[in-house]
Amino acid sequence: MVLAKDKEIDVTKFKLEEDGSFKRPITVFRNFIEKGGKFEPEADRYHLYVSLACPWASRTLISRKLKGLEDLISVTVVSPRMTKTGWPFANVDDYPGADVDTLNGSGHVKDIYFKVDEDYQGRYVLPALYHSLKWRMNVNMQILGPNSLG
Repeated sequence: MVLAKDKEIDVTKFKLEEDGSFKRPITVFRNFIEKGGKFEPEADRYHLYVSLACPWASRTLISRKLKGLEDLISVTVVSPRMTKTGWPFANVDDYPGADVDTLNGSGHVKDIYFKVDEDYQGRYVLPALYHSLKWRMNVNMQILGPNSLG
């Protein structure tokens, strides 16, 4: 499924394979935080966007806690009620426990994707680790996995 910011496409509908299975497309943002790399481990540089309805996001939050990164990586939680335009923030859907995106002022996760890449075509997935100074994102499912922080 190709999404574009100027089209209204229902993101809750996924393209299925002929056998009825869903094959997750590879994300285009696959950066790693590592010493000597493009994205060095630094305080006050990274912000994590998550949905508590997502098992990968829950795993990322657990890893953040276990690695003692809570003071280094801030978090914004989106509403778990995905709409046709994607994951909304609390200023669009005031769901209990959802946050307003105070870092970028976005209404939906897709807005952040287009801030990072105005020509982005793909799905707006979470968890997403955002570099607040370089306006870059990492949506690798291993965001806070054992190899992602050098």
